[in-house]
Amino acid sequence: MCQDRVIKLLIFGIIAGFLLQESSPHPASSSSLSKERRGGTTAEEDDYDYEDEDEPSKERGTNDVNGSDFNTMLLTKNQTVETEINETVTLPCRVNNPQNNTIVMWYNTTILLYVRDNKHSKDPRLSLGSDNSLTIQGVKVEDDSIYKCTVYPVTKSAYITLKVRGSPYNVMITHGNNDYTNRNLEIQQHDRKFIIHCRAAGFPTPLISWSFRGKHLDESHAKQTGITVRKEFLEIHDVKAHHAGDYECLAQNGIGEPVSAVVTVQIKSSPSISKHIDYLNTAIGETAELVCLYHSNPTAIKIQWFRGDEALHDSAKFSISRDRHNHHLRTRLTIRDVEQKDLVSYVCMITNNLGEATAKTTLGLLPGAAHLANFSYSDGLLHTIWRVRSVQPLSDLQILYKGENTKYTTVDATILEQNKEENGEFWNIKRSIRLPEGEWFITARAKNTEGWAYTETVPLQFQIPGEVSLDNRGSGGSSTGSIRHASSLASLGALCVVLYSLLISRIH
Repeated sequence: MCQDRVIKLLIFGIIAGFLLQESSPHPASSSSLSKERRGGTTAEEDDYDYEDEDEPSKERGTNDVNGSDFNTMLLTKNQTVETEINETVTLPCRVNNPQNNTIVMWYNTTILLYVRDNKHSKDPRLSLGSDNSLTIQGVKVEDDSIYKCTVYPVTKSAYITLKVRGSPYNVMITHGNNDYTNRNLEIQQHDRKFIIHCRAAGFPTPLISWSFRGKHLDESHAKQTGITVRKEFLEIHDVKAHHAGDYECLAQNGIGEPVSAVVTVQIKSSPSISKHIDYLNTAIGETAELVCLYHSNPTAIKIQWFRGDEALHDSAKFSISRDRHNHHLRTRLTIRDVEQKDLVSYVCMITNNLGEATAKTTLGLLPGAAHLANFSYSDGLLHTIWRVRSVQPLSDLQILYKGENTKYTTVDATILEQNKEENGEFWNIKRSIRLPEGEWFITARAKNTEGWAYTETVPLQFQIPGEVSLDNRGSGGSSTGSIRHASSLASLGALCVVLYSLLISRIH
């Protein structure tokens, strides 16, 4: 029992001591002690005198920006100011209670403009106000920047972002950290991927769009060319030779004219052969010319033609030339006075520092493949014109067509001497076929005095539109026939597009 009482007394003593310590007055500050020595003021009188503006404390420093009104303070906060070209704009820098040792400095980013009223800029449009504000007269688009007002010795700064409304400027195209604006950019194809970035200054913020070889890169065109556009970024994830060309970045913000920049991308890769003929018809005693169109960057260091394993050189029998044809480089092999032993396969080989490319052409007496040169559709008939290369007279042309779930049907075309072109190498044969609406496949093959062509062209797929009817008009002036008519026109347009695209792909 006695022990419990002792413990309780000790705890009570500790708590009482703590409470007495909390209730005792705080030690007087150096300022209040000084005043007590002078006049013995109370704590309440000390607090009143501390706020008195007639007797500021000599003990307080000017660096305390949170103190009384006697302390120097920068009142201006970070802010954005908008203006127009040719206007006059004032950037604020409000300083409370400046002292003799107060220094106000103005910067344009890191460029010093003013120290107090001492001007360090040579720009006559700048002036400093009595309230330390910076005024810019005749605003230019180049004035769009971040300005800084700094006050010493409190070492406080306010950042004023000046936005000048105007058309885009300083359009720049970069790759990595390098500027390629209006320059050439070389890309290695084995890099597989590259990204270019377009940026432009201006307010409002410019919108960026891209074009490739003069054509706007909308979603459809970008997908066809294997290019990804993400606002100001342009990406290619699988670099090919056809990605070489001019890329234009267009910046516009609704003010003034759009501004653009261009980068010319050059793809360095092994050579590629863009066009050649798999089979070439000729005749004994004729002169045959075999052609390869190619692309090579870096420049080809070797261009060769082979017959089997035999490398060919300029001679009385053969001649090899190289030149430029449209946008392609071209090499040609000329074979004079064709003999039976010349009716074999020939290979052109293009070599550069990164690799090589080859293409084979077979020389023979049979006719070449029949290509659809032209077509039209009217009155349920598909009108076709087929083009065949054959120095020898043509005797037959078979057109083969079938529906989606049917077998091929063969029709013969009439061949006349007037079907032959003046140069004597090509024939143009017409044939019309009545086909019902639906999906169809069509191809053809030719025969000359030496026999049938080795192969026929790859079948072309197309859609025949439905019948056109203008009957059964409704009271409102429209009709189901009109709808069918519109549908027919749309289907005919689709037919033309499909056939044209396939035709072009076969030619190239």
